[in-house]
Order: sequence, then C-alpha cells, then structure tokens
Amino acid sequence: MQESRTSFTSGITLRALLIGTLLVIGNAYWLAYAAEMIQPQFLLNFVSLFFNALFTLFAVIGFNFVWKRLSPRNALTPQELLVIYIMVVMVSTIGGHSMMTFLIGTLAHPFRFATPENEWADLFWRYIPTWFVPENKALDAYFEGDSTFYLAKHLRGWAVPILVWTGFVALLWFTLICLITLIRVQWTEREKLAYPIIQLPLQMAHGRKSFYKNGTMWIGFSVAAFIELLAGLSYLFPQVPSIQLNYYSITHLFTDKPWNAVGWISLSAYPFIIGLTFFVPLDISMSAWFFYLFGKAERVVRMGMLGEGELYFAERAGGAWLAVGLLALWGTRHHLRDVVKNCFTNKQAFDDSNEPMPYRVAVLGLVFGGIGLTLFSVQAGMTLGGVLGFIIIFILMALGVTRVRAEFGPPSHEILALDPARLMAVTFGPRFVGTSNLTIISFYYWLNRLNVSHPMPNQLEGFKLAERSGINSRKLVWVMMFSIIIGTLASFWAFLYLLYDTGALAVHGYVVGIGNEVFGRRLQRWINNPTGPNWDGTQSMGIGAVMTWILYFLRHKFIWWPFHPIGYVMTAATWGGLADFWFSVFLGWLVKFIILTVFGLRAHQRAIPFFLGLVMGDYVFVGMWALLGTLFNIPTYVLWSP
Repeated sequence: MQESRTSFTSGITLRALLIGTLLVIGNAYWLAYAAEMIQPQFLLNFVSLFFNALFTLFAVIGFNFVWKRLSPRNALTPQELLVIYIMVVMVSTIGGHSMMTFLIGTLAHPFRFATPENEWADLFWRYIPTWFVPENKALDAYFEGDSTFYLAKHLRGWAVPILVWTGFVALLWFTLICLITLIRVQWTEREKLAYPIIQLPLQMAHGRKSFYKNGTMWIGFSVAAFIELLAGLSYLFPQVPSIQLNYYSITHLFTDKPWNAVGWISLSAYPFIIGLTFFVPLDISMSAWFFYLFGKAERVVRMGMLGEGELYFAERAGGAWLAVGLLALWGTRHHLRDVVKNCFTNKQAFDDSNEPMPYRVAVLGLVFGGIGLTLFSVQAGMTLGGVLGFIIIFILMALGVTRVRAEFGPPSHEILALDPARLMAVTFGPRFVGTSNLTIISFYYWLNRLNVSHPMPNQLEGFKLAERSGINSRKLVWVMMFSIIIGTLASFWAFLYLLYDTGALAVHGYVVGIGNEVFGRRLQRWINNPTGPNWDGTQSMGIGAVMTWILYFLRHKFIWWPFHPIGYVMTAATWGGLADFWFSVFLGWLVKFIILTVFGLRAHQRAIPFFLGLVMGDYVFVGMWALLGTLFNIPTYVLWSP
C-alpha cells in the first residue's frame, strides 16, 4: 500500500501518462500547423518558456479545477500536472518551426531542387546516404499537395528516414540526459542556480491559495490579458484600437553618417519579457542591454567612422558561447572528479541515489551514446576528425545554453546559424573540413540553426521541477524518453499530413526555404569556394571568447564589478535572441531597479505575484489566439513577427 501511495505522489501515474501522451500528439500537430499553415507564423516554441506548453498546463489546470469540484479525491495532483507539462515540453524541443521544419525541409530538398545550373548532382549528391532522405517518387505530392500522406508509396518513401532520424533524436536526447545527470548536483545543489524559467509553471501546478487567490497576481494577469485581447481583436477588426507592443523600428532616426552604420534597431514592450526579466539578477539584465548598445556603438565607430567592412559579430558570438561552455565545464571539474571516484573506485564521494540515474549508468550512457553517434556519422560518410569537431562544438554550445538558462533564464536564447559546420568552416576552412563532412553536417544543421528549443536546458529544468515537487527523477527519465520518441513520430506525422494535403510549395512557413539555405547558400558556396581558414572570422571568435573569460575573471575577482559575462554573451551578435528584445529587457531591469532602490526588498517580494501574473496573462491570451488560428484556419494576431 505504501509503495502504491509513493508511486501516486511521484506524479508518474498511468492516467498522467495517458493524458500526457494525447497532449504530446496534439501539441505536435499544433506546433506544425502554427509554423507552416498560418500566416503570419505562430512560433510557439521560439522562446525559453514555450507558449504551447504553458497554455496547455493552464488548460489542464482549468479542467482539473472542475474535476476537483466534482470528485476531489480523483483530481490530478500537482506532481501529475507537472509530469504532463514536462511531457509537452519534451515534444516542444523537437516539434514546430525551430526543429522539425528544418529537419523535414532539409531531407526533402537536395534531389528535388537540383538543376544543371547549380550542379548539385555533381557537387554533393554522391555524399548523401540513401537512408538519410525520402525516396524521390514520394516527393511530387509532398511539394504539390492535393494528396494524402497515407498512400502506400508515400508511407514507404518516408518510412526509412523517419525511423532513422527518430532513432538519432532518441540517442542524442538520451546522451544529453546522461550528461545532465553528471553536472546536475554541481549546478543545482552546490551553486544553487536560480532556474527562473520554472518558477511560473511550478506555482501554477501547485496552485496554492497564496498564488491563485492573490489579487496582485490577477492584476498583472489582467493587464497583459487586456493588452493581448485588444491586439488580437484589432488584428481581426482594424477599427478596434490597440497598443503596439512588438517591434517599433527607430532606424529611421539614424540616416546620416556615421550613425547609419548602427543597423536595424527597434523598441518593444513585451509583457512576458518584462515579467521574466524581473526574476533575473539586476547585474545580468543590465549587462544584456548595456552590451547591446555597446555593440551598436562599436558598429558606428568601426563601420561608420573608420570605414571597416565585415565585423564578424556572429563569429564573435560563437566564440563567446563556446567560452561559456568551456567555463561551465571547468566549473564542474571538482564534481566530475568525484563522479570518477564514484564510478571507478570503491570510495563513494557522495550518494547518487537521488540522481536521474546512477553515475556509472550515466557515464556508460554518455560513452556509448557518443560511440553510437560517431558510428552513425561515420557510416553516413564523415571522417573521425569531422565527427570529433562536430561533437566538441555541439556539446560546448549545449553546455553554454544550458548554463545560461539555469543561471539567467533569458526569455530567448536564439543563436542564429552558429552551428558546428559554420564554426568549423570559419576556423579550418571548407577545404580542410572536406566535402563529405560538410555534406553530412549540413543534415545536422536543424539541431543548431536557432538553438531556441534546445533539449538540454529543458531536460535540466524538468529534473529541477521533479526535485521541487517530489517526482521520481529516475522514472522521469523514461517518461522524457517516451515523450521524445512519441513526439518525434507525431511531429513527422503532423508535418507530412499537412504538407501532402496543402503542398510544401504553398504553405506559409519556411519548410522549403530552409533547404535553399542549407544547400544553396551554404553547402554549394563552401564546395565551390574551398578556401582555407577565415582568419578575420577566427580572430573575432577569439575576441568573443577572451572577452567572456575576462568578464568572468573580473566578476569573480571584484565584488563591485557591475558587468556579467552572460549579458555580454546574450547580445554579442547585436541581433537575434535577446538583442531583438533589448528594450523589453531594459524595461524589466528598470522596474526592478526602481522597486529595489526606492521601495526596498519587501516591496520587491510583494511585487513578485504581479510579474508572474503578467507572464501568465500574456501566455494564456497569446496561446488562445494561436489556438483559434489553428482550429478555424484563420490568420490571427501574433505577439512578434518572425
């Protein structure tokens, strides 16, 4: 009886798994439809706290509230609600625009769009394994539409790549869970990182009176809800007035030299970003908007006054992110030494019974996962050196993104097009990397084109939710893996079901555009121009890395040092991710700064429910507009333009 009760309170129950599975499939479809079928696009998983996942949690809590009134003893527990939420988050790491659009668009593109002019057949066809891509005879209806995915030739044509890439995703996502297991204690229990992203779903699921009966929270909710309700109605009925929250360009104010070198610059006031920034330490949020403006000033000086050309800001951001990954790894060195003692000696450095898996299992999983990914890539045609370069860069960037999420909780961490292939081509040159390596790594581009729904930070936050809520972490590993596998298959189905009906050439999303980007603007250029290392780009990567290390050193050496390296990393490219929302971050920082300096810590604590409500209201009503657009196939308001 006691064991049954423990299983129930852990949240991993049969009914939670059944509800979660249905919602995983439903969210896979919602993410696909919103990304490809609606104009303008709804990029639901483009931000750190996924819109679809939080909206789903809110809806389930609403149904559970009614269920609790009818049958209090049978209502879902907070742990079960969070298990369902984590399952939806897992499918959101692979579904939608930020991952599955890029994967399917890449697989379907290289043979269909080859022409005598682009010479793709001669350049790289021979390097593409047949088991990577769908059969060509299955693609006519995929691009033209007015058909169904359920025809035998379509199912057969996609069967092998669906199974291959589902297996690849499962292996990579599991390998990342093994890595998380090895570093979790250091970041969560020793350094006690804040994990700002989990605060709202945690409060919503536990639903204590202090949250749902807090008038301040509902004021914040109402403010955001009213603004988004007006914006949505105004989109459908232009005579309804609204408040412009998204990008308001001020680039037209900088038309004369040297100021016109500043580039695109805009103002915004997104409620959810202001709300999430409130939970970020002041030094980090201040550093983010400061270094954004510093980068713009650098453009004015170097390009506008000194006449320099390409500044390689993207490569600088790449070096900064790699440096964060290295520093994150360096910071866990003592803990990893203890892990080795646990695994290979009889002396236990500490108890690992509360970890997602025993350390020995995690180490073995990491080793065999790495071997499996290496064999997969070598069998596809890569060299061992190419695989090693890809894995090192991918893991360092994964560690960097995960560390930033756990410590900072940025509303977005878009790292546009800074994937291992690009960084290897800059550092070593396309000629040295080789055509076979570049071709296969191009098929991995979907993993790092945006980095906004990266699996690793979401997995770590899932285990943090488990720790805070008494969910069995070891069982949660298998729930995550089940959700990933079902979610990947469901995402393939959702995209192909929609695309065979409408036609990839007719949808509003980027499923065809990503193929042009991968093979036309990148791989073809690299092969046709097999240059050596780009020394300017490599130097810029080094500057980004050194700047990050210096900021880390100053941060740890001097208590008074005001700038945090994470703020620099987030805006080093001066575009994409947090740089696009810099003014919203500034507003969140300014409000928190005023409250703390003028009214004190007690006022800050009392303001927390307001900002939680601000985020929740924004998410609920933005999610509502996205759902209406999906259900009724109509264009509706989106919070920001992709």
